[in-house]
Amino acid sequence: MNTTLITLFMPPKDCFGDFGFFCGFTATPNVMGQIRRSFTGEMARPVLAAFIHPTMNAISDISGLAWMWMRLRDRGYNLLHAKVALLGFRKRDEDGYIIRLAVSTGNWTQDPLTDSIDLFWSIDLQTDNPKDQDIADIRAAWNMFEWLRERGDCALIEREYDGALPYARLKEQIGHLPAATLPPRFIDSRSQALLPQVVDRLGLGKKADRLILGSGYFEAEGDGGAGLPERFREKLVEEKLLKKSATLDLFLNPLSCQGLAMRGPALTAAGWNLRCPISAMHGEVGRLHAKFVLLGAGHDEAVGRVYLGSGNLSRNGFEKAASAGGNLEAGVVVDLPKGLKWRSRKNSKHGFATLLPIQFNETVEPSKLHSGSGFVPPEEPETLPPVSWLIWKDGTICAPGGIVLDVIGPDGASCPTPCIWPAPAPAVVTLTHGGWRVPVIAEGVLAVPRPSELTVEDVLAGLQAFPEPLDADQPDDGREGGEPMVEASDTTDLPPATYAIRRMMSLLVRLGETQARLDPRDWQRWCRELRETLRAICKQEQPMIGFFRDAKANPLPALMDPRMCPGDVNLTLLEQSLKAVAREWKIDDLPSLWADEGT
Repeated sequence: MNTTLITLFMPPKDCFGDFGFFCGFTATPNVMGQIRRSFTGEMARPVLAAFIHPTMNAISDISGLAWMWMRLRDRGYNLLHAKVALLGFRKRDEDGYIIRLAVSTGNWTQDPLTDSIDLFWSIDLQTDNPKDQDIADIRAAWNMFEWLRERGDCALIEREYDGALPYARLKEQIGHLPAATLPPRFIDSRSQALLPQVVDRLGLGKKADRLILGSGYFEAEGDGGAGLPERFREKLVEEKLLKKSATLDLFLNPLSCQGLAMRGPALTAAGWNLRCPISAMHGEVGRLHAKFVLLGAGHDEAVGRVYLGSGNLSRNGFEKAASAGGNLEAGVVVDLPKGLKWRSRKNSKHGFATLLPIQFNETVEPSKLHSGSGFVPPEEPETLPPVSWLIWKDGTICAPGGIVLDVIGPDGASCPTPCIWPAPAPAVVTLTHGGWRVPVIAEGVLAVPRPSELTVEDVLAGLQAFPEPLDADQPDDGREGGEPMVEASDTTDLPPATYAIRRMMSLLVRLGETQARLDPRDWQRWCRELRETLRAICKQEQPMIGFFRDAKANPLPALMDPRMCPGDVNLTLLEQSLKAVAREWKIDDLPSLWADEGT
């Protein structure tokens, strides 16, 4: 009941976000940023791939969120209207993995968080104990995203970061699921319209005596008679799924119901009750955006099945397959929970208002209906950016493949690539032509703004929680491991040398403990993060580092101790990282502190 667009992306308990795909019709930067931060703090690789209908307002400048540039022509659908997320989560302290499938009726915008009435459905599959039905649903959604990947420029997620494709674990976990024996509840309109698929899944085993429809948008004009609602009812009667005498309820926005405004008399003549929506969150003032179908029975307690999804009750949304010129839509058909009462007291936990935005007390007269504003197709760009990313190396920005592009340089002026760009590497650069903003790759990963000055405590706060990342663009409230290693009260009588030694040894021990328990698949990323964070403490921790410089000893090789390394990893990567840190600390020409220990 309290689910929102944002909570759909929040990790389950004791988990953190690994990678996810999601698609939608529209999106806004603020909400997309909230989604990425809710999912994970990792930004040096793509962690979310967004498939959004082609728009002039592409959101390609959020670190860690990869904008999939969808094909403008010969794409196989009218509108990319499906609103689905397929997300992978890693468990913190074990090898387990959770896959979430989420279906929304709302777009990835502010509206579902404020004034529009939308619905959400989700499941979490535990890969070590998967349910057969969930397997079927997740495989069906995966197939849809595979289809979408063929229709967009997905180059940003088809390259390796830290030695692996960003979606490698998610793909691996789905690939290892056993075969499903049940048909999926999840449906999409790639090759077949939603209507016959919904009809096929709604059957209750007996004729239903109640049909409830709801939609935020309807056909504008030209489909005759009582329109799609009546055609849908007739189809259910024809398939012997619905009684001819069934109660019919149609939920709409009276002030904006498009072509239904003129079809109101025909609908009521056919037996339809026209009703306003109501929701627990919005009361009676919310704007219906959800799309749902309920086929039900029962006198007091309701039994039945419900469809919810992206497809409006229009021809392009519900009666046409994408392959036939309709929209790409998606949804689910699920059983009603047990214990729901057709009529119950307001705010009752057994009432329909906890599930669907419906009420059975008031109707709307056809004369009170207004068409409202019609649907305005989104403005699509004429072309897409020529590259999905730029490359920064040794103070220069260039384009992949050596092609020449004009970019907005660090001084705000247009300049051709390769273009001088002093360190640090920018996270995003704007292309002069088209104004597209594209991410930058430096040293094989996405460039992420980093603090230039850190303390030992900052390092531990980030690396002791590894592989779970901290969000670099959000203030951190601190966590276990980020507390001072030496309390101020303990330092008053400590000689500087003792303090420096204690501080360095504590740092190395804690890092070594984390390093020893790493999953080898995270090794390359660990070596990179270790290098960058330890280099960043050079200024703030100069008293500690300076002591070892004066003592002519390099303490860093302690981390090369086999007891501090997981098995089956490339130790050369760690060695190279530690050498880079030693150069930054100006101790690279000094012997190892542990030379006599054999390290």
